[in-house]
Amino acid sequence: MIEMEHFRFSTMLANRRKERKVTQEQIAEYIGVSRAAVSKWEKGQSYPDITLLPKLATYFNVSIDKLLGYKPQMTKEQIIQNYSQLAQQFSEKTFEQVEKEIEALLSEYYSCFPFVLKMAQLYLNYVPKSTDQHFTLERILQLCSRVKNLSEDFSLINEATILEGLVYLQLGRPEEVLTLLGKDVQIQFGTNHLISKAHTMLGNSEKAKEIIQISYYQNLMQLLSNATEAFMLELKNTDYFDETIYKMKELIRLFDVEYLNFNAVLIFYYNAATVYTMKGQFDQALEMLQNYAKLCKRIRFPIKLKGNPYFYLLSQWFENTLPLGGEAPRDEHSIKIDLVHTIVQNPAFDSLKTQENFKKIVRSLADYLKVEVNI
Repeated sequence: MIEMEHFRFSTMLANRRKERKVTQEQIAEYIGVSRAAVSKWEKGQSYPDITLLPKLATYFNVSIDKLLGYKPQMTKEQIIQNYSQLAQQFSEKTFEQVEKEIEALLSEYYSCFPFVLKMAQLYLNYVPKSTDQHFTLERILQLCSRVKNLSEDFSLINEATILEGLVYLQLGRPEEVLTLLGKDVQIQFGTNHLISKAHTMLGNSEKAKEIIQISYYQNLMQLLSNATEAFMLELKNTDYFDETIYKMKELIRLFDVEYLNFNAVLIFYYNAATVYTMKGQFDQALEMLQNYAKLCKRIRFPIKLKGNPYFYLLSQWFENTLPLGGEAPRDEHSIKIDLVHTIVQNPAFDSLKTQENFKKIVRSLADYLKVEVNI
């Protein structure tokens, strides 16, 4: 249903009239109403009869939609609420049923770019459930393109660009990723450090601390991500691989990353187990899978990112800054299923599936998360 607060007709009318340098009386004479009626329209006290809109739009040489200023927006809280409700529905309905609801909302809020981008992310998180994954991925690209072309928010544009890159990889189009993001590593200029210094000079010490701490945390997560990617590319370089695993385990321990961002650590354990299996080091692979399962059992649902005594400013930042306030981008049931099926369905672990220790790890995790599994 279209809500009246979605319209900005009074503002649009007043602005257009001033741009044309005409009086309320001149507009009233052209339309065939009183000057008092035009005055009420500009004050938002009333709206013109629908039959007058085409004539008004023609007078100002704009579309009726533009004249009405129809750009419905959602608050951050509404976006989070809608995202969470739709994500939950993916565990209860077919992809196509939820897709209809998403598209219905998009048709009304297509100019609310934070919402459009969130729906693109929602689609990406649940694309495995789609019966036409290629179509869904292309739809995500359409949504990202709309945000990039029409939004003036740099952070949204940057987020949409990264999302595009992820979609291109899933579509098997790596050359488009390089065209989009560049072919070489980009130099980091340390802008966060400068921003923090500026706040310090202005006497905003709390803001300065927040910026440095958040930057510190993000760099830590990036280090873990890059290190994981590094050892995946160094399969034949045993010394490098072993040293990277050691350094990452120490880093995780020192900074309590299992608590701070368990997902980053799960990815590390999972990928390390995969590489160990490929190298025929089955005992080490099982050790990593055991670590993976133990960490999965420590996850507290509903998931919400939080800081710790060291990164004590994180929680508030997650709440205020992240699009979902630090909450998980997928529903609880889907997350639990994937935590188990990710291990069971990985072809790299086929050589482990006959081992009793592997079966115990999977069964124990599946029982704990209440997920059905055949092994």
